[in-house]
Amino acid sequence: MRLPLIVGNVLSICMLILAIIITKRAFLIYQPLRILILLICWFLMLYFSHCLSHYIVGRILGIRFRYYFLSKSMLSKAGIPVISRLLSVKAFLTLKLVEKPKGWRGFAMFIAGPLASMFSPLVIVAFTYGYDKLSSAILLIVTIGNIVFTGYYSYRYGCIRKALDSLHGR
Repeated sequence: MRLPLIVGNVLSICMLILAIIITKRAFLIYQPLRILILLICWFLMLYFSHCLSHYIVGRILGIRFRYYFLSKSMLSKAGIPVISRLLSVKAFLTLKLVEKPKGWRGFAMFIAGPLASMFSPLVIVAFTYGYDKLSSAILLIVTIGNIVFTGYYSYRYGCIRKALDSLHGR
């Protein structure tokens, strides 16, 4: 399934805005439903910031893209018992490049996605801190776990690996 670039970008921006709006209003929701809603918002930040960051950095650096499509996660190759199986579903927004960039431009474009996925959920943590310190602490722990997990596995199988490979002309 192909999505035009404008559709993928607008979808990503709308979902990021929606996550922030819901997070800012989540103080109206009672626990334990609040933490579930906040975890969904946290995930929306992680998921929809990834490709959008690739696209923004890539376009600034003159990298061209064809369209968005749904694919398996690169982490489906990691061999992690339950997680690899879940990530092998074609449900991950992915950008199709006109041609694979090399050098520092490729490095910057490829590294932008995992950095966004690792750190953009901190927006949800920060907003939540203003009205629910316990939920904020839980989300911060989840964020730290995500940073460690993504850093390690993206280095081995994902975008961080692609970023480093682009520096070496691969």
